[in-house]
Amino acid sequence: MSSGAFGGRFDPASPNAPQGFAPGEIPLGIDVPADAGFSADGDSAADAASPADTVLAAGARIRRDRIALGGGEADCGGISGLVVHPAHRGDGLFGQLLRGVLARCAEEGMALSMLYPSNPEIYRGHGYQVVARVESLLVPLLDLQRLQPVPGRRTLAVTEATMPRVRALYEELTAGDNGMLRRIGPFFPPGLPGQGWCAVLLVDEAGRDRGYVSWTRRVGQEEPGLDVHELLGRDREDRLALLRVLGSWSTVTEQIRLRVRSEDPVLDVLPSGRTRPAPGPVPLVMTRVVDTAALLAARPAPAGLDGAFRLVVDDDTASAGTCPAAGTFDVAISDGTVSTTPSAAAPSALPIVRLDAHAAALLLTGGRSLADARRLGLRAEADPAAGALLDALAAGPRPSVLDAF
Repeated sequence: MSSGAFGGRFDPASPNAPQGFAPGEIPLGIDVPADAGFSADGDSAADAASPADTVLAAGARIRRDRIALGGGEADCGGISGLVVHPAHRGDGLFGQLLRGVLARCAEEGMALSMLYPSNPEIYRGHGYQVVARVESLLVPLLDLQRLQPVPGRRTLAVTEATMPRVRALYEELTAGDNGMLRRIGPFFPPGLPGQGWCAVLLVDEAGRDRGYVSWTRRVGQEEPGLDVHELLGRDREDRLALLRVLGSWSTVTEQIRLRVRSEDPVLDVLPSGRTRPAPGPVPLVMTRVVDTAALLAARPAPAGLDGAFRLVVDDDTASAGTCPAAGTFDVAISDGTVSTTPSAAAPSALPIVRLDAHAAALLLTGGRSLADARRLGLRAEADPAAGALLDALAAGPRPSVLDAF
């Protein structure tokens, strides 16, 4: 059913065919009667169907992921492969399935749900909000070729032996981001990724790892070129040194396609204004709050930030009530930690923030302000003191995700 919806061919007799769901995935499905017709008296045949007479009409997979959250980490349900069979579209199964997905995320203790939508509006109706876009840039290599060597830096080929150092750099250098997946667990097995993936590791004179850049070479019928997956460095000089490595490809191709994070530091070291957005669709990333209290508790508070406010999250979406996102929460910030207590809606002396489900997803994922939410037309009301606390708590770079699913 997934291959029919998303493309590709599935041959169950092939030795390479998937034999089950991947470790770390939670499959969900909805069965319906194989013959969902009506009897002569007009009653549905569904009531009489036995399990053997049913077929899978809709299904989805939930990934057990963790994401970076401003120096902390939160459990996240990555939603993939959500599909309804063509014979049953329009029967309300999409909404039923998505509500079931969110309820299961809540049961699994996930604070957040994330997905890449093909049709954002249908997910928006269930409380999901666009929080990021996966941007790629076309960078002329002639500009990078002219970069000067950076003293005290050298590069090493990434091998099976050095790949753990690349993994460790990724975890360290993206820990303060919002939304970046933690590359641990069954979805990120040890060893080299394969499929043409290559990388170099940057080290200094003391042998300390400074950064890395990874890419895949495009060949065959596609326009020749280099797809650069990520470029991460500890400081400006590290990023310049890695860009210079990419410049060495100027003898075989004219430009690279460089994937960047939101507010990526590499943007500040590109040596010319000739960089331009890559053509084609820009993938969107949407999130939905599953558990407000758990999401707030997962985020460390900035040093020196102290205070308390009442957070009211209203949810009038189609998935309201399927997870503990809506409600009234008393939030206390002290000594770098956030404690959140579900509260009755009784009067309180605490300053108040009131958000709808979409504003909660935008703001609690991090990197955006109440002013941003209002600019998008989302409900984001706040007493000045409470608004300042929330903005300071959820500050940081805008969310980015570099792993597709």
